Amino acid sequence: MSSSSKKEETDLFDLLKELARNWKIMIPCVIVAGIVGVFVAMWIRPVYKVDALLQIESKNNKSMGMTGGLSSLFATTSPAETEIELIKSRHIIGDAVEKMNLLYVATPINKLDRLLHREGRMELSRFERPESSIQKNKKIIPWVAVATDSASFDLYDHHNQKILSGAVGTTYRFPYANDTACIHIYRMDATPGQKFEIVKEERLDAIDEFKKAFDIKEKGKKTGILEFSYQDIYPDRATKVLNEIATSYLRQNVEQRNAEAQKTLEFLEKQLPDVKAKLDSSLLKFNTYRNKVGSVDIGAETQLILEKRNKLQQSLLELQQRKQSAVRLFQPEHPTVKTLEDQENNLKRELANNYAATKRLPNTQQEVLKLTNEVDMSKHMYTTMLNNIQQLKLVSAGEVGSVRIIDFAEKVTKPIKPKKSLIVCIALFLGLLLGAAIVSIRSKFSNGVRDASFIERETGFSVYAKVPKGNPNGTKGTRPLAVVEPDDVAVESIRALRSSLEFSMEEDSRPVIGVSGLIPGVGKSFISVNLAALYAGLGKKVLLIDADLRKGRLHKEFGIKRGKGLSQILLGEATVDNVVQSTEVDNLFVMQCGNVPPNPSELLGSKHYSTMISELEKAYDLIIVDTPPIMLVTDAALACRIASQIVMVIEYNKHSIEAIQDGMKQLLKGNTTAHASFVINKYEHGHSDGYGYKYGKY
Repeated sequence: MSSSSKKEETDLFDLLKELARNWKIMIPCVIVAGIVGVFVAMWIRPVYKVDALLQIESKNNKSMGMTGGLSSLFATTSPAETEIELIKSRHIIGDAVEKMNLLYVATPINKLDRLLHREGRMELSRFERPESSIQKNKKIIPWVAVATDSASFDLYDHHNQKILSGAVGTTYRFPYANDTACIHIYRMDATPGQKFEIVKEERLDAIDEFKKAFDIKEKGKKTGILEFSYQDIYPDRATKVLNEIATSYLRQNVEQRNAEAQKTLEFLEKQLPDVKAKLDSSLLKFNTYRNKVGSVDIGAETQLILEKRNKLQQSLLELQQRKQSAVRLFQPEHPTVKTLEDQENNLKRELANNYAATKRLPNTQQEVLKLTNEVDMSKHMYTTMLNNIQQLKLVSAGEVGSVRIIDFAEKVTKPIKPKKSLIVCIALFLGLLLGAAIVSIRSKFSNGVRDASFIERETGFSVYAKVPKGNPNGTKGTRPLAVVEPDDVAVESIRALRSSLEFSMEEDSRPVIGVSGLIPGVGKSFISVNLAALYAGLGKKVLLIDADLRKGRLHKEFGIKRGKGLSQILLGEATVDNVVQSTEVDNLFVMQCGNVPPNPSELLGSKHYSTMISELEKAYDLIIVDTPPIMLVTDAALACRIASQIVMVIEYNKHSIEAIQDGMKQLLKGNTTAHASFVINKYEHGHSDGYGYKYGKY
């Protein structure tokens, strides 16, 4: 786990270093993303959110007082989830959308005003036009209203033709397309010239749009308190709309309760005469029988049977009323209805048993018991019905519902979005991600080699030095960098190259080092000049030969005027003594390339070139030959055929391994016995490489 964690930290650290090295990509990405984030934050219209609280009251028998006996008949209390769906219904929301004129939409269309938050406002209460001017390709075609001053406007149709000039607060009806159009703008806050696209949405579309901005939820669990919220770009309109939703639902709730109570009242008043007639009939029968048979004593057993029957019949009557109420609310298969039916069947079975017990009594007592029971039941039913009628009249007369508004919506001053700082932060983060993606893709598709060990493994030749970026020229002024700044990290890397070359150079080998590059611009001349200066610093007499007869530039490094050089020697037009020039560095001499000959390859491949190098070996301790790039011409291979050490300079993350292999192969074609090595120039050291200091600071 520890090693895995360290590896992940290293990978992350390497990624951060890679991003830092590519700051020219990262910084523009972040800046552009930041600008886009600011633009988006300014472009989004501010949105305000208002809220309100409603309570769904639970009415039971105890809390209802006089009306407690009828609560089961017309109570509208239901779970909060049911109430939420009722509030979201088209019946409630549609009424609010129409009443608050949300069908009519006026949208400002000036982009600069929107960006600077200077948009005007226009609200309509009426906008009707012929069907032929409403839709095209299933899209609503807007008309345009242009404010001429603070209280008047010009109206243009979808053909950009002016239809009328009007004033705010006035309803206009006018002929259009063989039909009639109508418009009424009741509010306008705009500067002259501001334009608005006006449309009338379909009712269902307006309701769907409203639902996107509207939310309702229960606060807590089973609290019965519902929280409404609505979002709009205008806080005053949001407040009015939400309060309209709350009052509309409250009004519907009251109307529903009163309507239920009124229906029940009408039913009871129709049944009351029949119940009264039944009571009178049962009293008449009872009195007639008593006059006929005289006074009859009712025993204790008969009394118990009578009381039990009365209770059962009253319970059965109440249960049947509850069942009727449930049937109006639920389907017959609903569990509540099924439960009430089971209870009704149980009561009927108990009544049947009671009637069976009555059969064992004497005939006279059976008849008295029957008539007494009829009278008691008729009295109870009549009295209950009168009480219910009075209670229903109270409920129907009073505006009482199961919902009350706790908090009305109030106008707010701070928008909930856009969160500008968050948008800008997200944009900057996305800019970082974009920059990182570009760097990663660029690195992935780049075929440049960066790993020295990979080069050694694939080519079989050692990498003697990794030279970091330094002076793009080999000299400062007319003196090599190795002399002017000996502590520079690039010079220290070239010292490592010098040491490696000394260790690999055998005693009997020729003191000739050939330096070449894969392509132009890799810095081979920089390496040649400073390597020669470092060898001269050891007290060796060093000759630096510019063998690039086509585009040689070593004379510029030392401030020497171009004239006769190597090409003239090989052409027999000059001698070595006339061409070799001293430099400001002790023991360091330079032979410039000379004037461009017509046949550079033939000159470097001639016997005269080999003879000249052999003669020079007697006069100098070390000869360094700076050759042309190997991938362009064969001059480099010809110039290095007499070298015992060949150094190929490659640029960090520039060349593919195939190009490196092919270049070294070409360079060694004419000299298979030479010791070859690589130098990686312009190397990018990481912090962990230990090159963040100068050599002289030990």
